[in-house]
Amino acid sequence: MSGLPPWARLLFVAALASYLAIIARGAFTTQLTGREVVTAATFTVAAILSVEVSLRLAWPRARQDRLSRDFLSVWMLPAVLLLPPPLVAAVVAVPVLYIQARVWRRNLIKVMFTIAALGLAQAGAAETHMLLSGHHANTWTLHQLAGGPTQLGAVAAAAAVSWTVNQLLIGAIVALTTDTATVFAFLRDREGAAIDATDLSMGVLVAAAWAANPTLLAFVVAPVLLMQHQVFSGLRHAVRTDLLTDVASGPYWRDTAARQIDRARAANTDVAVLLLDIDHFKTVNDDHGHLTGDMMLTAIARALQAALRPGDTIGRVGGEEFAAVMIGLTLPDAHAAAERVRRQLGAVQVRSERGDWVAVTVSIGVADCSVNGNTLTELLHAADRALYAAKAAGRNRVHTADPTQAPRSNGHPQPTGDSQRSNRN
Repeated sequence: MSGLPPWARLLFVAALASYLAIIARGAFTTQLTGREVVTAATFTVAAILSVEVSLRLAWPRARQDRLSRDFLSVWMLPAVLLLPPPLVAAVVAVPVLYIQARVWRRNLIKVMFTIAALGLAQAGAAETHMLLSGHHANTWTLHQLAGGPTQLGAVAAAAAVSWTVNQLLIGAIVALTTDTATVFAFLRDREGAAIDATDLSMGVLVAAAWAANPTLLAFVVAPVLLMQHQVFSGLRHAVRTDLLTDVASGPYWRDTAARQIDRARAANTDVAVLLLDIDHFKTVNDDHGHLTGDMMLTAIARALQAALRPGDTIGRVGGEEFAAVMIGLTLPDAHAAAERVRRQLGAVQVRSERGDWVAVTVSIGVADCSVNGNTLTELLHAADRALYAAKAAGRNRVHTADPTQAPRSNGHPQPTGDSQRSNRN
């Protein structure tokens, strides 16, 4: 907490103290009924199942670290409508702590503030609903939901308070710890807001089903989790895959490659990185059209997948640039694999719009963890310099990086950094 700016530290302390005060007040003043305990336990379990679905399917970067991506509001809003505020505040902590236990990568201060923000938002929403509806939470029924504008307004107000308070607290801490541009990007997230609105609407329906007959929830949980599965499956494919070539997208490849390299180094296993660039690709687009260029990228990606092993992780990391992580290959083995890739990709042909056949060559840089570094960044830098050397030496060849990350190749001269850059394309 010492690393937080003063105003952010003050906000953190105030939010956490307010949250704990609500819990403490409830412990001394709230008499829970058996129905409330069962309700809290049921929706807590449903929330954990929802979190588990998203953890198994969603790439962390796609989650954007937002709990709404776990459909939590579907299960938390019924708690707001059905439970007393202190119990609601306690319930929301469980799925957040479950995420922390499953992933164990989030900053503890961030986890505590997330719990406090969610707890305050949901407890405030529960208080709002009780005040406007004029009855205690555990007496809420389906008849009252349809009991007229007052009851419907109380439900809508509770949903609005839940969303608004959480957004304001999160936006405030982001503004105090980063910059206003990040806050504006957060607030302009229309897709996220649409998902939040859908979650809240579904939460009202789930609460209505529980109020009508708790056994109806058994018919609700499965469809909601199935819908969440479908949403995250599509999202996972979209963020992990380059839509043109169907290999890993650049950001996802870097995340995956970094983890693979870390695991390989921990197990004392050889690992190499291959960086590939299509020679004179701009000429293909200029002379034959961008459609032909796209066809060539797709064909190259397929040929690259066929040339490497099934377990090698391939990604498109630039316009005409691809990369691969090869676990268990020594530097000579990786060089031989790269030569095989170069030959097979050189045989790829696509038919242009004019009907003529178009072929390309590729230049490849190879780096190995035994001589070029222990991290993805170090290996990519070494492979990139080797790729520059291959371009400068005439293209259509493979270069490997030496232990100092200066490029080398069998019998080819070593270019300077400036000449490397001038010959990259």
